[in-house]
Amino acid sequence: MTINLPEDVIYMIETLEAAGYEAYAVGGCVRDSCLGRTPDDWDVTTSAMPEQIKATFRHTVDTGIEHGTVTVLCYHGDGTMGAYEVTTYRIDGNYADGRHPDHVEFTPSLTEDLKRRDFTINAMAYNCRCGLVDKFDGMGDLQRKVIRCVGVPAERFDEDALRILRAVRFSAQLGFEIEAETAAAIREKAPNLARISKERVYTEITKLICSARHERIEAVKALGMTPYIGEGFGVTEPADVSLPEIPTEKRCLRYAVLFRHALPETAAAFLKSLKADNDTIRGTVTLAPMLEAELPEDRYELKCIIGRMGREFFEDLLALKEELGQDVSVVRAIYVDVTAKEEPIFLKDLALTGSDLVKAGVTPGPKVGDLLEAMLEAVRRDPAKNAAEELEKLYL
Repeated sequence: MTINLPEDVIYMIETLEAAGYEAYAVGGCVRDSCLGRTPDDWDVTTSAMPEQIKATFRHTVDTGIEHGTVTVLCYHGDGTMGAYEVTTYRIDGNYADGRHPDHVEFTPSLTEDLKRRDFTINAMAYNCRCGLVDKFDGMGDLQRKVIRCVGVPAERFDEDALRILRAVRFSAQLGFEIEAETAAAIREKAPNLARISKERVYTEITKLICSARHERIEAVKALGMTPYIGEGFGVTEPADVSLPEIPTEKRCLRYAVLFRHALPETAAAFLKSLKADNDTIRGTVTLAPMLEAELPEDRYELKCIIGRMGREFFEDLLALKEELGQDVSVVRAIYVDVTAKEEPIFLKDLALTGSDLVKAGVTPGPKVGDLLEAMLEAVRRDPAKNAAEELEKLYL
């Protein structure tokens, strides 16, 4: 197995080795490289102590030095910069809070460092000199397409309960099955999730549903995690068709699919219980009720819906309906034509503004808003009326 390491990573490893230390790329970047995927980031593990890492490199930041992590900054000739976490081999102490080790003990052993990691596929290391270091058959599990804990699964989940959700998330992202002993430990240790912050739960659930196998969300229910996820999670329902992977920034699209058969207030309560951002909540409750609704083919009624939703959400709605197998070709054709002809849909499209009405003598206040709404309805029905002189004649 040969992995093409980025130049920055080769530089860091070779620099640490030249100083007399061991160093390897480790974790998810090695896993993804073995799968032919492009890693999101690269982490390095080393026998060097944190102070030795800092002494070896010119530009560093103490991002988690108490746990052995130093961020190394690599400046490039074109003015760009790379930032990489370099962490000392370590053994984790007890996890009193079920999430973070109370203390860490540095070790000269790479094997001891790999032993503390969650799953075998994440417990591999690599450098150009030694090649792949795979002490727990992570490569075998990649080939078998299984998620399996390093060591005793129950112990791994007692240490960090978030690993329970991460197992399902990795199975969704990679299309792997959860190994039987690991799955049994998830069922046993699911109550540990109550100790995890809602923000972390939200992050894992979001990554899961944004994957190309969002239907694996059902495994969360099947493995007994439902009571510990969030209010209303039990009513979620993935689509019965395959959906493509999407960026987590578009998470509201997937949450809308999950809650398309639920009341908007149920979706809102769930997302609020996970401390979701307001944009995601608004997008979800806007889109979810419309996914199962039949869109009108009347031009005026369609413009009213677009006016309530906004263009971006309406375009998302059409795309989602198409992904779910619904035929919206007629509605899309109408929308394209409305857009091409720049027909008025929103108040900002009116030829007259509120300031124009006040200048014409309308008393500031509710009367201005009422007039604008009346004008908007009229021009949605007949775009030809959207001219200043025409609106003045009709309403002033």
